[in-house]
Amino acid sequence: MASGKKYKEIDLDEQIEFLKKVSFFHGFDDQELKQFLQVSKWLRVPPNTAIIKENTTERAFYILVKGEVRVEKRLPERVKPILLTTLATGDCFGEMALVTEIKRTADVVADTESFILRVEPEIVSTSNVFLQLKFYKRFCERLVSRLDLANKKVAGRDGEEANPSMLQKVLSDGGPPEAEEKVRKHPGKPGLGMERPEKAEKARAAIAIPPMPDKDHRQTPAKLYHRVHPEAVLPVNPAVAAELSAMMKGSAGIDNTRRLADLISLDPVLSCRVIQTANSPFYRRANMVGTVPLAMVIVGVKQIQEVLVDTIRAAKSVQAFSGFASVARDFWRHAVVVGRIAEMLRDVIRINTSADLYLCGLFHDLGMLVLDGMSPNFYPQCVRPSGEMRDMVRAEKDYIGVDHGQAGVWLAEGIGLPQPYLDVMRFHHLPEKATTNPVPVALVNLANIFAAMKGACLGQPQVTRQDALRSFSWALIEEHHRPFQEVNVQQFVNSFSAELDKTWAGITDDILL
Repeated sequence: MASGKKYKEIDLDEQIEFLKKVSFFHGFDDQELKQFLQVSKWLRVPPNTAIIKENTTERAFYILVKGEVRVEKRLPERVKPILLTTLATGDCFGEMALVTEIKRTADVVADTESFILRVEPEIVSTSNVFLQLKFYKRFCERLVSRLDLANKKVAGRDGEEANPSMLQKVLSDGGPPEAEEKVRKHPGKPGLGMERPEKAEKARAAIAIPPMPDKDHRQTPAKLYHRVHPEAVLPVNPAVAAELSAMMKGSAGIDNTRRLADLISLDPVLSCRVIQTANSPFYRRANMVGTVPLAMVIVGVKQIQEVLVDTIRAAKSVQAFSGFASVARDFWRHAVVVGRIAEMLRDVIRINTSADLYLCGLFHDLGMLVLDGMSPNFYPQCVRPSGEMRDMVRAEKDYIGVDHGQAGVWLAEGIGLPQPYLDVMRFHHLPEKATTNPVPVALVNLANIFAAMKGACLGQPQVTRQDALRSFSWALIEEHHRPFQEVNVQQFVNSFSAELDKTWAGITDDILL
């Protein structure tokens, strides 16, 4: 067992706020979290320290509150253990010990310094009955999800008879088997399970798409609002993070500020955090900062680098879209493409707007990252979308309780983003409801449609040229730019679409994915 120390360095209120950001505790109120902390034990585990050892027996269950652990299986014929999976913030492990006294079937070792809650069944059983019910409900959700994943991994889609030894391996304290972990971490690399990324993604889609979440009408927007925290850890595009990390070693990041700004602007979360820093009370700005270059001037490149390092390091603890690389790539590609198309539309129409249209487009779907943290099983459905996913906004409301536009606004308000970004997030699917900043809303709405028409969207494109022609955004543009009233919308859509075809490589080739 790990010889971790009790975590006493923050007071109870701070611990409660910390736990609220962990997915396992979503839906727990302050009083319940306080009770839970009173019957649990904090462990602070140094790197490379064993938390669980194979073949030992104990009845403890662990929740990884912060950090990263690896799950390993030792085999007699191998010198080194096999890596089964890596777990990060919000994951739990050792849960089989709560329902049976079988020996541990794998080692769990801290990869980084980790903060862990140790829970024993005897302690939970003596706590408040309502807390017990909520805890075991969440515990069962995790266990059923793992069981469902195990069934799919073992049986596949061909109805093959399940292999009991493999089932035990998948349901052990470790989670998915080694081959699946290799496909997840290194899709398409020779010698790691698949020859090409598309094959890796197809193999993953065939065996591991989680079940659609249940519709829970009790999750009202009012309840979900309290689950959105401005300091919540959100995923960062790993390709952008890798290049930034390499660039910032030594003095490279300071010497090439233009490239640094360009890289930051390829990721919505990094751009948000930079602008958030510039708008913090520390800098006492009379006017709100709304662009990355201006934020860098105000904050200073060295301080920006610290913000980036902290954001990238924290993002390693979260997994975008349950590890489905194709969905994550589609999300980041779509954000950049919409921003660039919105700028093109502005230049072609020759309409004026004070908002940074590129960032309006980059941020417009930011709420998807928020909802992904609340309902990790939802967006992976885009790999093999059902009919319900054709209307993404309605599906989000039905299955999560709120759409990504509203969730993005809640986050942006807490971060302190300028109003145009909030309006674009809220109304980019409903331009007719935009009363403030209608021009940025209209241009991002149209850019969103054109991007989807060209295939730059999550899942299969669900829009057509008719959607572009029927958009209310044209009426907003005509109202605020009278010369456009003389333009034939159908001809404009045709010519702009043709222009996109010609320049598509320039729009997409430098996006890091």
